[in-house]
Amino acid sequence: MKVRLVLHRSYGDIELEGESFDEIIDRVKEFPEWLEVIDSMISAQSTTMAEKDLLSGIVQVTTEGPVLTITRDKLKDREAVAILLYSMDPQGLRPRELSRLLSLSGFLSVGFASRLSELKREGLAYREGDTYRLTVAGKNWVENVIKPMKSGGIPVERR
Repeated sequence: MKVRLVLHRSYGDIELEGESFDEIIDRVKEFPEWLEVIDSMISAQSTTMAEKDLLSGIVQVTTEGPVLTITRDKLKDREAVAILLYSMDPQGLRPRELSRLLSLSGFLSVGFASRLSELKREGLAYREGDTYRLTVAGKNWVENVIKPMKSGGIPVERR
């Protein structure tokens, strides 16, 4: 008996096939590692100038790195973390560097590591070695947060 599992992702479907449920379960156990590889490949390919233009007025690139130019009262800490990760795509950020950039931006947040964990748990970010990057879903979420800010509105969905 063939068993097939189809996982729907924002960039397409991923299918797993096996001869038994046990074989599918074994493949699913390996899947988080493969998902990170797939997401990082998609992420590296999807960065365009249009995405970087989206950050104008919100992030300023300085000699110290990207700095948030939007005030803290208009942005939650998790959004600030995600926007900085977005601005450093595709190379990502290490926690120490993220902390430094948040400080430079006026977002002194001792709980930023918790925000990283939240983003990771929700599938919006992933860790590769000691570097954090946004997933494709994470990039889409950041874009949905930023677009209304640029038009003067309030983001529709702020998880």
